Amino acid sequence: SGWLEFLDLFGPGLSVHGFEDQEPAESIRIGGIADHSGKVVEGDVFFAVSGVDRDGAQYVEEAMSRGAVAIVADRVLESVLENSLPLFVVPDTRRAVARIAAVYHGEPSRHMPIIGVTGTNGKTTVTDLLSLCLEDDSRQVGSLGTIHYRLGPACPPGKGADARVVNGGCVEPIEKVVAATNTTPGPIDLQAYLAEMLDRGVRASVIEVSSHALDQGRTDWVHFDAAVFTNLSQDHLDYHGDMVSYGRAKARLFEKLEPGSLAVLPNDEPSAEFIYDHLPQGVRLVTYGFGPATHKDALHVRGRILENDLGGIRFLVETGQGSAEVKLPLVGVYNVRNALAALATAIGMGVGTLRAADALSRARPVLGRLERMDTGEGDFSIFVDYAHTPDALGQVLRALRPMTRGRLRILFGCGGDRDRDKRPKMGRIAAEFADYVLVTDDNPRNENPDLIRRQILEGIESVEDLHAEVEICADRGKAILHLLNTSEPGDTVLIAGKGHETGQVLGDEILPFSDREEVETWLSSN
Repeated sequence: SGWLEFLDLFGPGLSVHGFEDQEPAESIRIGGIADHSGKVVEGDVFFAVSGVDRDGAQYVEEAMSRGAVAIVADRVLESVLENSLPLFVVPDTRRAVARIAAVYHGEPSRHMPIIGVTGTNGKTTVTDLLSLCLEDDSRQVGSLGTIHYRLGPACPPGKGADARVVNGGCVEPIEKVVAATNTTPGPIDLQAYLAEMLDRGVRASVIEVSSHALDQGRTDWVHFDAAVFTNLSQDHLDYHGDMVSYGRAKARLFEKLEPGSLAVLPNDEPSAEFIYDHLPQGVRLVTYGFGPATHKDALHVRGRILENDLGGIRFLVETGQGSAEVKLPLVGVYNVRNALAALATAIGMGVGTLRAADALSRARPVLGRLERMDTGEGDFSIFVDYAHTPDALGQVLRALRPMTRGRLRILFGCGGDRDRDKRPKMGRIAAEFADYVLVTDDNPRNENPDLIRRQILEGIESVEDLHAEVEICADRGKAILHLLNTSEPGDTVLIAGKGHETGQVLGDEILPFSDREEVETWLSSN
């Protein structure tokens, strides 16, 4: 579009600099938008969005050198004016880029149902399970989340790279999957991915929505037809400061729901009460949990466990529309809660209870989410899990404890430059539930890894009548080998913290490393 149309998108608070010698409508046209200087191409407008640690204004020189035709910033930048480039000054660059990205891509969230899933734990599993339920209702479903972005199949003529093509026809479309860079993409990428989903025939999309994304306004211009809350426990306090601020960030997803939209909340989670109290008028409510209904105006989805072992869980789901038995091939009671969240959302969106329950029977463990590694006829069980918060670690250990015939053995560490307060808490939880605890490194980043391990040990040593055997090994690869080599028949082994991740962050460098690959390598040689 031209400048005049572009300027109209900013709304109040905009000031324009650098047009003294030319009329905006007569200047060159805009080719695209970018908020990362390294992605700028000739003709783009660059948004100098400031990150948590860096000022976006630092990168305008690179953006201009790559061909940016204008800069958007939150203050006057002399370097831009000296280069005779138009400069748009706005009160909040984050909000501005979110709005303009949506319009630039045709507001794709207005053309298909979008479901947002937020909470400290469970987002990825709920997203996967809900996608299954919706796909079973004859919809193509896309998703954006922590592990990958699923953008849907493509089968138009000439798209042979996306499908197996026979005699000019397209069969067996191959889904486009992109490795995730953030749980929730930045606003420009987010809108671009949603637009691509539409082009690929996707009819609904499920998005993991992080507290960072909500606080930074990345999803402000996404129209959500449904919002799902899982839980709230300690995490990201290095960013939010306290649990109140963290919870309020999560609540933003629900506060923006429009009348007729769906809110899906646990009825037995105290942290959800703030959201209940701040739901907009006209929002439909569906609740889920193991207890009876507590909100009279809500459709309630209740679960009752019938059987629980390492092979999976069989449970009964009861709704106002009837009941159905679910055979969930996942481990852990907390995964029943995740399944109930997915069922409640699907039912609220019109999927039949029986159909949704049947879809969940085809679930598979999410990559690195209490994923049981294939040991064949091995004598002990090995699980890889992403648990990196006190609550998540406790949930996983509680799930594995009653299923363990021998010793429950855990390996974990804590990330550097992140919430330090959770380190002793995680140490204490590990020592209270496990028989053997091996403390190692997990993305120490720019922090002294020795200090991180000592803080974990403080929590372990605070356990009265400590019965767990405790060892330390800084090298995560060697620690995993030691853990596996010393396990015995009947043991359950849990390698926690990294899950699906494929790198170990040391300083500013990311070294290739995967817990899953370490286990697979050991299994292939034993």
